[in-house]
Amino acid sequence: MTDAHAPHIETDERQTGLALLIARARAGDTAAFEDLMIATQHKVVATAWRMLGDREDARDAAQEVFLRVFKYLERYDPAQDFHGWLYRITLNVCHDAARRRRKIDEGSDWFDAPGHDERAAEGLQTTTQMDAEELLLREQQRALVTRALATLSEKERAAIVLRDLEGLSTEEVARILKSRPVTVRSQVSSARAKLKLYCDRLLRKGARHA
Repeated sequence: MTDAHAPHIETDERQTGLALLIARARAGDTAAFEDLMIATQHKVVATAWRMLGDREDARDAAQEVFLRVFKYLERYDPAQDFHGWLYRITLNVCHDAARRRRKIDEGSDWFDAPGHDERAAEGLQTTTQMDAEELLLREQQRALVTRALATLSEKERAAIVLRDLEGLSTEEVARILKSRPVTVRSQVSSARAKLKLYCDRLLRKGARHA
């Protein structure tokens, strides 16, 4: 018989394990800090990549994020949500990186090859068999998402990355961004409309060249 509460138990265990890692890391346990990095680095790199639009920049940003986490972990209040605190540091690092760079890198020439964006946009609306063609399509979709996100303002990009791509609630996003839920909803709505317009434009462009 399946335990209906099993998912909640698993989540609670993960949270407890994370809390123990944080406590040990705050006490100066370097091995615990390394484990904490391993447990959270995927979220940090993924968020940084979506904010900055470049894989290498995202990795550099992730290194800076964990340097700041190591530096300020003693100041972290365990009563706060750790992931929210980590997202806030990540967004601050990305903001600093984007300001220094002044312009988000548009990516390699591969992204600019004729038809790739249009085909990726179509792929977002269709399902194909898992084969080499689909694997390539998924890479193209990732490129499309990266480029589409780059068209948004920094605030819109942060809001939709946290809300739609990271799956946080509007209230959680508002706390991380130190904003109001109504503002977050407005930013997410605006971002969704702009992303849809971007994809629609690519689809029309692809249809003209078909």
